[in-house]
Amino acid sequence: MKKIFFLILITTFMLASCDDSTEGLGGTLTDISDNVEFSTNEFNLSSASVKGASLSDISARSSYAYLGKMYDGETQSYLTADFMTQVIPLSNQFLTSYNATSIFPDIDSVMVYDDAGTLLPIGKNLSEDVRAEKMKYLKADSCYLTLYIADFKGDSTAQMSVNVKELSQPYVESKDYPITFNPETEGMIRTDAGSINALRTYSIKNMVAEGTSTSSSHSHYVTIPLNKEYTGRDGVTYSNYGTYIMKQYLDESAAYHNGFNTQVTFLKNVCPGFYLKHIGGEGAIASVTATSLTVYYRMKYPSSAKPDSIHKVQALLTGTEESIQHSTISDSSIDDLVSSANSSDSYTYVKSPDAIYTQLTIDVNAIMQDHENDSLSTVRIFLPCVNNTYSGDYATTPPATLLLLPNDSIKNFFDKKQVSNSRTSYLATYSSTTNGYTFNNIASLVTAMYHKWKESGKTIDEYSADEQTKDWNKVLLVPVETTYSTISNSSVLTKVSHSMEMESTRLKKGTADNGAVKASVIYTKYKQ
Repeated sequence: MKKIFFLILITTFMLASCDDSTEGLGGTLTDISDNVEFSTNEFNLSSASVKGASLSDISARSSYAYLGKMYDGETQSYLTADFMTQVIPLSNQFLTSYNATSIFPDIDSVMVYDDAGTLLPIGKNLSEDVRAEKMKYLKADSCYLTLYIADFKGDSTAQMSVNVKELSQPYVESKDYPITFNPETEGMIRTDAGSINALRTYSIKNMVAEGTSTSSSHSHYVTIPLNKEYTGRDGVTYSNYGTYIMKQYLDESAAYHNGFNTQVTFLKNVCPGFYLKHIGGEGAIASVTATSLTVYYRMKYPSSAKPDSIHKVQALLTGTEESIQHSTISDSSIDDLVSSANSSDSYTYVKSPDAIYTQLTIDVNAIMQDHENDSLSTVRIFLPCVNNTYSGDYATTPPATLLLLPNDSIKNFFDKKQVSNSRTSYLATYSSTTNGYTFNNIASLVTAMYHKWKESGKTIDEYSADEQTKDWNKVLLVPVETTYSTISNSSVLTKVSHSMEMESTRLKKGTADNGAVKASVIYTKYKQ
């Protein structure tokens, strides 16, 4: 093992020494081997499971949306997923046989019937009295909220039930919501009489819900009717939610007439968003890639080809990159999982999004003992996973990427939207080949820990007992999602956010005695 470490280090020095010229290469290598001494050692690390939500309100910064309930075979517990979402009007909408430049046409073209079933006049430049009469009887034919399902875990034929309500206030793009954020407990759900309270039974392959494709070659989607009478926050009752949307846009007397082009105004005053809560059934959790609101109505638009043709029209409001989706995924067994892992001698958990992290305790004192004047060249940590014997449609996958950082910096890392810097924070990706995660070199972090302790002037017992510094040598392993961008033809890490995917794995548990988790260390020093 020591020979391997030595060869790795020599290779590193060789690469650092190379330039476009080979002149002096032999002399450089000779100088290194003549003037530098290498030594290696290994140290056991202790690990434990900690409840993620108890550490801080970590910002999610993710657009993942999940809905449903299923059994997680890895943790042997049930996961329940709800989410809130926004929709906004787009400037150009698809209307059958008609290209629109706004979400709704002028009221002159919309087909409106009075209470007796008489079609009110259609045409250009109608009188104000006629326009007012049409606005009085204006009704949308129907209105649907549609969930587009990109993927799912579990049984696609399982019957599930969802309750749709509207938000009483929008959540905003500029604010980061923690992974544990729940709009119900935050009082963001409108529940007064006449507000949206729609129920829908569905299956992902739509053996129940209208309009959902049963073909595996098509995307799955579920439609939820919003066609009951609806009372707006202004106290006015409308025939359905689509009528409310149309009147807010077309009625010049409405408070937010034509306010749809300003996203903030629309979200704040017209349609803050929706909350979709799982209320029944189990067996699947759907990954909702987008949500749309569709208002159906009819219009006539004179043209030279078909001057009196009737158009069945749909106005589409949908989620975009500017709108937000936020999932609340709860696992009622989190406390039990943490407790069982900590009482076990064999494993710890890393789990998201209702989070469990693995905490490592690094014996900095042992690592630096007798090497106070040496350079800590490499500290490599390999974290092996415990094989998951549970497989199938309900199996969760190991986190794709883990972030390692000190305990006391986790909240600041996510709040400040930092990315890993390989000095105080590090990334490792899951390897199916090794069935684990490798942090190749956290030497700079261990060195910083050591110097901070020494600069305090306290003994190690005093430093470890101090409430302010008791976690000085502890780091967390957090499941994260990474985003890379191409800058000057190079792939650059631009975003690290807490994983909101359903991921979990068990890591082999390290103790001071068992050696399941080791820090492999290489020291260097100049020969005297």
